Amino acid sequence: MKRFLLLSVIVTLSSYFSYMANAQHPLPTHSYLEIYDVDSRTHHVVKEFPFVIEAPNWTPDGKWLVVNKDGKLWRIAPDGSTGLIPIDTGDITQCNNDHVITADGKWIGLSSNDPANKRSYNSYIYVVPFEGGQPRRITPEGPCYLHGISPDGKTVAYCAFRGPKMEQDVWTMPLRGGKETRLTDSPGLDDGPEYSPDGKYIWFNSVRTGRMQVWRMKANGKQQSQMTFDEDMNSWFPHVSPDGKNVVYIAYHDYEVAPDSHIADLNVQLRMIPSGGGNPEVLVEFFGGQGSLNVNSWSPDSRRFAYVSYRLAEEMTAPSREMAVQLYSVRSLLETPDLFARNHSYVLKRLSQMGYTAVEAASYEDGLFSGLTPEAFRQAVEDAGLTILSSHTTRPLNQKELSSGDFREALAWWEPCISAHKAAGIPYLVMSWSQPLESKKQMETMAAYLDAIGAKCREAGIRFGYHCHSHEFRPVDGTTMLDVFATQTKPENVFIQMDVFWAVAAGVSPVEYMLKYPGRYELMHIKDKYEIGQSGMVGFDAIFKAFPRAGTKGFVVELEQASTPNILRGLRESALYLRHL
Repeated sequence: MKRFLLLSVIVTLSSYFSYMANAQHPLPTHSYLEIYDVDSRTHHVVKEFPFVIEAPNWTPDGKWLVVNKDGKLWRIAPDGSTGLIPIDTGDITQCNNDHVITADGKWIGLSSNDPANKRSYNSYIYVVPFEGGQPRRITPEGPCYLHGISPDGKTVAYCAFRGPKMEQDVWTMPLRGGKETRLTDSPGLDDGPEYSPDGKYIWFNSVRTGRMQVWRMKANGKQQSQMTFDEDMNSWFPHVSPDGKNVVYIAYHDYEVAPDSHIADLNVQLRMIPSGGGNPEVLVEFFGGQGSLNVNSWSPDSRRFAYVSYRLAEEMTAPSREMAVQLYSVRSLLETPDLFARNHSYVLKRLSQMGYTAVEAASYEDGLFSGLTPEAFRQAVEDAGLTILSSHTTRPLNQKELSSGDFREALAWWEPCISAHKAAGIPYLVMSWSQPLESKKQMETMAAYLDAIGAKCREAGIRFGYHCHSHEFRPVDGTTMLDVFATQTKPENVFIQMDVFWAVAAGVSPVEYMLKYPGRYELMHIKDKYEIGQSGMVGFDAIFKAFPRAGTKGFVVELEQASTPNILRGLRESALYLRHL
């Protein structure tokens, strides 16, 4: 359904629909028509398009997929052997992505703006012969969005906005026209109504519990029952397989959108449950959302279904550059071994699609990375098209070690750590943090410790560095931690990884320090307050120009937070900024 959450009662209906009609895919986008095979649990791309297509239907005879493009309907062979073939819809040229084929394959129901009133987007339901013709309008008033036609072809089910408060509920009416019947009246949005193949039930999604979930009710609206209980996802548009056994639906991460919103260009999942209910199975994760799976797209044999994934054109065409991303940025998705196991395949692939070429790990513990052996961790990263540039971990000195100068026990901690990084093939190992030190003597002890670690790393063929925050620039006893570390460690043993945002936050110029100790900054952390380049606080042009003299061979992007809860969107915007810099 092409709409967005009504954010305020102040927003007028006409401006609301005008906005939603043009904002579904606000950026140039490539579409990938995909087929998922339920038996083998595999999926493949049928055809790629350098424009937006949406909402595939599979015809009952199995011969065609029907999609929406530019407000019109088109058909294409499921194997991609044909191009897009237009379906004549008369003067209806503003179809949205809510179209349903009748069980006999003779008619297509669709939702569209009234062509007689193109100034106001107020969707109505129409029906048109599959072979094309002038559509006949069914619903007397709008807005309403079609999602289901009963198996006998006599009744349509749709979401309608009705009443003075524009309540959004499931309604039905005869396909030939007649009286509307309201089936739901719970607070909030009820949407996506679709008949089961036997016509006994209507499946829909409802936000009545505070999270969007899949529900089922009798065709007359009785016995409304919750069917999914997803705790971190919002579940939309349930589609029942023709054999009535399975229900596939699209699920949005709760960090991406509000429960009653389903926009484009998001990180989503396709999930499946048995029609009798049960735990959902995640079938595929991809970049999509609005238009990917709005309508039933099961094949007649119930073995496959179609959907659309997307790529932003700019991700594909922006200049490429070598740049790593610190995985601490996506800690909400990958921080624990359980989260990493669940999400790494999709998250790492998305980072690669954004233009990142490598990662900096942040999860080493007791010989493992994110709970994986070094070899398995490396394979997981490489499977996504990335390499491991570097890794953050730390074992700072405690007060006793700083006072005595005896750091043999701490140094022994690094030996298995270095071995694990060597096994993972990681060329750079970075000590990510030390507490603020209180005297020049403590700084000199820490510098000797860093130099000793670096010597061990050099023997193993790994470069060792120290990562700066802001306190390393704080004056203590007439010097700073950074100055002591830079002057009292050997360049062949220790490099400095400056975090440019923390340097700015400390009130110093990153470029001045890069030039003060030339050749010492083999890796840099590129960071801003939120997305890279948005704050205006950090002079990235000058920093990049100073790379050659600073000895910088690579840089790592880190976002500790984004301007929205959607950290992947923030990383995408940061990647595009840097690729164009």
